[in-house]
Amino acid sequence: MSTVADSANQDVAAIKRQISQTLRLRLKERGVTLASLARDTGTSRTAIRRVLDGRNTSITLNTLVRTAQSVGYRIHLTMEPTIDLIETVEAPPEVEPTMAELGRALDQLPGR
Repeated sequence: MSTVADSANQDVAAIKRQISQTLRLRLKERGVTLASLARDTGTSRTAIRRVLDGRNTSITLNTLVRTAQSVGYRIHLTMEPTIDLIETVEAPPEVEPTMAELGRALDQLPGR
């Protein structure tokens, strides 16, 4: 059984790989060196290496955002609620005719 921590670690790793890959490609396109990027962001080359290492998730959000901005990217963070529990609910008897009519209408729609 997967725990919340396992799931979160997988999400973090996937996000970090994508961000690192995107930033590495951008650096290559622009011919930017680690040293110049470190100067632009006000951090060390070691910190930049951590940002660009897809396996290293130990970076600060501040360093990540500054690095992205330095090469022309903006990072957007979104959060979405997860569904914790799905329950089956019986429809009240008075809506059953409407539900049946809706079902017939859906059956008549062309397939996608």
